[in-house]
Amino acid sequence: MDDTAMKICFGATRIVLLVGKYAVKVPRFTLWHTFLWGLLANMQERLFWETRWPELCPILFSLPGGWIVIMPRLEPLTEEFDGLSPAWGITRDYCIPVEHKRDSFGWLSSKIVAIDYGS
Repeated sequence: MDDTAMKICFGATRIVLLVGKYAVKVPRFTLWHTFLWGLLANMQERLFWETRWPELCPILFSLPGGWIVIMPRLEPLTEEFDGLSPAWGITRDYCIPVEHKRDSFGWLSSKIVAIDYGS
């Protein structure tokens, strides 16, 4: 991964700025309701991160109200995703709230974690 390159990704309710070693998530400022959903997605992601479940990408910094979430920039899954069970992240005690799609997962060291669990 070239962590020196900046990249901008657009989700349904948030913009993700990939800057150096960081992924910076902010609400989209297109429509009022989209902006509100982006704030809520960031707040939800922060709330889930507080569980410290090992399948979640850590949040390094966030602001109250969902204005910003900063995570490590991770290497995305490639062909590994094809072998990833739809039951990934479901344990006896909890279920990771992640959409089963390639760009919802990344590599943290040598394990797969959810990188988009705020939707």
